[in-house]
Amino acid sequence: MNSTHDFILDSLKDEPIGETVHFVWFITDIGIAALFKRNENFKIYNLNVEKEAKNISLDVSKEEKEYCEIEDKKLFLFYS
Repeated sequence: MNSTHDFILDSLKDEPIGETVHFVWFITDIGIAALFKRNENFKIYNLNVEKEAKNISLDVSKEEKEYCEIEDKKLFLFYS
């Protein structure tokens, strides 16, 4: 595991900033993390992540988006 993954995993222990249908949202030292709630089809998550961010007043449309699998967790990381 690398230090980036360590930062993300530590942040997932904190209180989330919001929850939507498919994601639990966290602030990390790197950016915003959208943690997958279930293990559904990747396409469903990918199509819904930006729409669901707006539901909790986050605009991630101009951020870089990276898909990560860390240990048993799947998430999108948004950063500038």
